[in-house]
Amino acid sequence: MNYTFAHLRLVLVIFLLAICSNIHAKPKPIFLMAYFKDNGVAGVFLAASTDGIHYQTVNNGKPIMAPPAWPGQNLTRDPSILYHNGKFRMVWTSHWTGKIFGYAESTDLLNWSTPVQVNAVPTTAPADEQPINVWAPEIHWNPFNKEYFILYALTTPKERFNGNNSDNSGKNQTQYDNRIYITRTTNGQIFTDGKLFFDQGFSCIDAVMQWNKVQRNWVMVVKNSRNPDLQDRPGRNLCITYANKNLSEPNFTPVSAPIVGTHSPIFSHPHLQKSMAEGPSLVYHNKLWWLYWDEPAGNHLQLATSPNLQQWTHIKEASFPDKAQHGTVFVVSQKLVQHLLPSTFNGE
Repeated sequence: MNYTFAHLRLVLVIFLLAICSNIHAKPKPIFLMAYFKDNGVAGVFLAASTDGIHYQTVNNGKPIMAPPAWPGQNLTRDPSILYHNGKFRMVWTSHWTGKIFGYAESTDLLNWSTPVQVNAVPTTAPADEQPINVWAPEIHWNPFNKEYFILYALTTPKERFNGNNSDNSGKNQTQYDNRIYITRTTNGQIFTDGKLFFDQGFSCIDAVMQWNKVQRNWVMVVKNSRNPDLQDRPGRNLCITYANKNLSEPNFTPVSAPIVGTHSPIFSHPHLQKSMAEGPSLVYHNKLWWLYWDEPAGNHLQLATSPNLQQWTHIKEASFPDKAQHGTVFVVSQKLVQHLLPSTFNGE
């Protein structure tokens, strides 16, 4: 077969363009969800999605990290993972009661550093300021201070017995009257003394934050833990509040009306108890806010999206791994986690 010089040149140009296209193609983003099952005794699990809506298990459905052998603190509930500066950093709830939460690091999500017990408040704090429980730590990156910060909820005897009716029952009759605390770290080795971060006079847990580049403020989603049948500030739903740039002196706005869960416009189960929302995860991706949450007594993991944090659309077709609880979502390049993904992801 005879080829003209012009023909060969055209073939060469097409070949070079194809190479350049592959070189400059953006890595595919993958939504990853860290979650636990049952009571958190089996370890931390991971699921992945290319569209943020339909998730499937990775690592052949096996845990990516087993619970540490800590006496009395050997659960891995509420895992939260952040990828930054070449490392995955994870925190988790180590038990229903206690004074600590767990922290570990990894470069591949399979091989983890020796887990560290992080004190929720200083051990030198007075007895009535020591936590009864430490729940749902969530790790974040603060680009302004170049540090990681972890938000978590706890109840102290001081708060529990102050008689202000802010607990879950609204009558000082339950042991939980949680508030949101914060600790910071730059290296995952030294953590600042945990201190009160958010308190608007009601029991709350499960706080997650994201920087809002449009409004130039921090947005925080938090669970109102109070019973759903209370007349004053009924709970078991998720609300939004906003804070200024300086998280050392945050000036939070009053929490919004419920956005999902009980007493909100968005829930998947009509029963008052089964529409309860908790375990939020907030992601900003492709000019959309993605809010994931758990309905543990109802239909479990749910998803809603919003362009502006005000109008939310319930994505009812979303699907998640069976028995997944309290899923925390983050987005990374597919190249980073290719070794964990099922073969079905290769062609997407």
